[in-house]
Amino acid sequence: MIYVYTSILNGWDNLRPPAIASTAGARFICFTDVPVLPAVGPWEYRPLHPAGVASRTARVPKILPHLMLPADTEYSIYHDGNLQLRVDPNEIISSLLRSADWAAHRHPARDCIYAEARELLEAKIGTPSLVKAEIERYSEAGHPTSEGLWANGFLVRRHTPAVAALNELWWRMYSAGCERDQLSFPVARKVAGVNIATVDANIYQSPYLNFYWHAAWKDQPTSVEFRGERAVIRQRLARLHGLTGGSSTYPEY
Repeated sequence: MIYVYTSILNGWDNLRPPAIASTAGARFICFTDVPVLPAVGPWEYRPLHPAGVASRTARVPKILPHLMLPADTEYSIYHDGNLQLRVDPNEIISSLLRSADWAAHRHPARDCIYAEARELLEAKIGTPSLVKAEIERYSEAGHPTSEGLWANGFLVRRHTPAVAALNELWWRMYSAGCERDQLSFPVARKVAGVNIATVDANIYQSPYLNFYWHAAWKDQPTSVEFRGERAVIRQRLARLHGLTGGSSTYPEY
């Protein structure tokens, strides 16, 4: 069975149906922490597994699909919540996993974890102390420069024991490092020795995906159509929390 899945935390993105003619042979799962989302076929909703701060929780399904998806998973296709599948999942598997068990796009701007770390620090993305400590560990361990960097917003995997081992090694490295997963993946991949089929295309102009801005950037034209729906979700959550306790975390964007 092929599972296509995504993860949307705190209403960060607007879930869209896949832009394909048929979904035969695949199931679609959205992991979320919002219990009142409207039906968006063919997506099924599943709860997220908490892992501390939001950025870690959102990545649990992404990094550990062999533990989060049903046991009959043979192949999985992950994409970020702001992306939309535009190619039949069966075609994606047959095209990208011919000679490898894992496929991902090349990073659109860099090919080196050290250059990526410098960019994170300069752009003030993530916790600086965590970025510095993580990249120092990789340097001390002898990870080479320009050893490859991938855009992890789209991951295609064959669920083998070797892939599961890489998933878990990646999670251990990621959870011990900064909030961004681009730094840890190339190191985990090299240590695990798993071959990656690299999609030689910019993920923002991918032949497999449509790109949309995150819902958090509410002034983007692609977010306008969801404003009424999001207002209803906020109202329902506020009523739910008012009756049962707690507080709503669904943002006004």
